[in-house]
Amino acid sequence: MARLMIVLCATLLLAASSVKAQEPAAAAEATEVTATEVAPAEAGAAAEVTAAEASTAAEVTTTDALETADAAGTETSITYEDASIPEEVVDPNADCLTKVYCKKVKGTLWIEGTAGPARFDVTKFRSFNLLDDEIGQLQPKVVVSGPEYGAAIGAQFDIFSIGGRFKYGKFGHFDLITAGIDFGFLMRFVPYVAPYARFALNYNTTKGGSPIPGLEQLLEDHKVRGGGASIGAGVRVPIIKWISVAIGFDYSFIALYVTGFDPINMEDFSNGTIGGEIAGTFTLTVHPI
Repeated sequence: MARLMIVLCATLLLAASSVKAQEPAAAAEATEVTATEVAPAEAGAAAEVTAAEASTAAEVTTTDALETADAAGTETSITYEDASIPEEVVDPNADCLTKVYCKKVKGTLWIEGTAGPARFDVTKFRSFNLLDDEIGQLQPKVVVSGPEYGAAIGAQFDIFSIGGRFKYGKFGHFDLITAGIDFGFLMRFVPYVAPYARFALNYNTTKGGSPIPGLEQLLEDHKVRGGGASIGAGVRVPIIKWISVAIGFDYSFIALYVTGFDPINMEDFSNGTIGGEIAGTFTLTVHPI
């Protein structure tokens, strides 16, 4: 019995000592877990504090810089880079070599040739007064027609142009020569066709005959001089970059004054008339500059 009591006591003592040995190990494990959980939390808090301090320092620095710039009287701007993707730039004239609507009349220096039919009513507004009789004045009516050719050179400034023009009309028993200054307006920003209008001041004379039929055979030192004005309109079409064609019409007021010496009556002769000419024109123009 005594031995049994001794064995029980020894067993109790061993159990108590093993429990005491396990308690410090559990405490150490708990301490390690707590330290592991606390360390990241403290590190995150420290990082947040550091970022906040850095942001505050940056704001203070920017504020100080702005205040310093204001105090110095200078302007300070803050630029933010646009991180968006830029749109692709498309050249609107990239396909103008093949598209008709891209063709427009270009150029500043213009050189052109003209041709077309013309009809000249020499006595439309005022007839010749040749001689008196018992009835009144003999006033002949003269109307001629034929082809008319011409050439011109000028400069085009945006919609306004100025230049010189020469025309030669073949009207049967006399030729009409015209030289003048042209003023024009061209709306060349319109695709396909460019409408135009023009106004001219002209000097006129004749060659090979007189506007009064047969008068050149009766007078010595026969001369014909005159002048007038023209108006015109039409459309111009570009062909290639430096060449265009135009079609239109002109109407001219022409006053002719005939002078000479009458050997029969032994006196100077002078007479005149005012007429109107209408002409259709086809024009080929080169504008190299």
